[in-house]
Amino acid sequence: MSDVVSLRKQTSPAELADDLPVLPDTRTEILLRVPPQPRSLQRVSHVCRSWRRLVTDPRFLRSFRALHNGTPPLVGVFHSNIYEGVRRFTPTAGDDPMPARVFDCPAHWRVLDSRHGRVLCLAMARDATASAMLVVWDPITRMCEHIQMPPDLVVYDYGKLGGAVVCRAGGGGDGEGRHGDCRSGPFQVVILIGRAPRALVSVYSSHTGGWSEVISFDGLPEWADVMPTPGAVIRNTLYHPVFGCHTLAFDLDSKAFAMIPHPPEAKWMDVQVMRLDGGRLGLVVADIFDFSLQLWAPEDAGDWVLRWTVQLDTLEPLKAAAAAQPGAGDLRDVKLIGACDYGNVIFLWTRLGSFMFYLDTMELKKLPYDSTMMLGGTLYPYESFFAPLQVSISHIFLQACIYIPDFMK
Repeated sequence: MSDVVSLRKQTSPAELADDLPVLPDTRTEILLRVPPQPRSLQRVSHVCRSWRRLVTDPRFLRSFRALHNGTPPLVGVFHSNIYEGVRRFTPTAGDDPMPARVFDCPAHWRVLDSRHGRVLCLAMARDATASAMLVVWDPITRMCEHIQMPPDLVVYDYGKLGGAVVCRAGGGGDGEGRHGDCRSGPFQVVILIGRAPRALVSVYSSHTGGWSEVISFDGLPEWADVMPTPGAVIRNTLYHPVFGCHTLAFDLDSKAFAMIPHPPEAKWMDVQVMRLDGGRLGLVVADIFDFSLQLWAPEDAGDWVLRWTVQLDTLEPLKAAAAAQPGAGDLRDVKLIGACDYGNVIFLWTRLGSFMFYLDTMELKKLPYDSTMMLGGTLYPYESFFAPLQVSISHIFLQACIYIPDFMK
């Protein structure tokens, strides 16, 4: 698996503590080693006031994130389905998840993206007098920013709208795209629509509070319409798959487009564009006929190289299910439904349920059962570090009436 995993410099807690205020070294080193699970620092902060002052200090939190390689834990997944009365979020954080109610949102909010602790939603109009709006939402602080759709961009079919929310603090993260505390930093929203041969993009900046001019690209191949599927952000480039056998790349700095053809072997197959560890582009391909997954990654010259192929019915628990029902071909159906920004993890759906697949170890982990997942659709992982103060604020808001404008209800 050396083709996938990148080596990272490990920093000791003692080195990280150099940037902290003068505090007992032993205590600092111990608390820096607390697992980065959603409730860990929250519980530590309740021990005593001095511990709370330490674990809420911005310098401690920076060191805490650095010790864990800047890789935020996977808290859960949002569902793209918008049905009244069904949950929109499924926790995945082990035996001690955050309460699902923290991530409740109105049923008419369709999730477009989730990245760096923020969720981008499309709030569909509830009546003919209102118009659709975009919402950038931080579930932990319960803060929302409502954004009007680009005035120069006419969207005829919101079901085919692609979008991404991107943190722009510190130039887009470190060299591998890892971010720190993005919640108070600037961000951009990218909206894409397109039907061959033309794609249209507009970029919203929280710094200016406005949209860019609509940027047009007339290079979409035949049938290559923009699809409402998750993309990947690597450094300053957004990669968004289009229908058929191409991925559209959009540079957020130069505003330049590029079309990246998929490997010929992956033509017309279900694919998932993802960011591999080390800040490289990866393409996972699902072969429904062979019930297998393939990982492709580009070489320096730009040519795709097949890294590996794995038969899904050789992995547990699918192996046991296949053995128990020999010849059950209908169990071999597979669909790619999302990917994490960190950790080389993708999500896939089969007739036996939805799974997380770890590219490094070739392991399948079944997601907690949720009836929403059985309805199909896409999963958007929510990955984020949690500061104790932020969690406390969220609980205060949960006990209060969350303000949602009338036109959003």
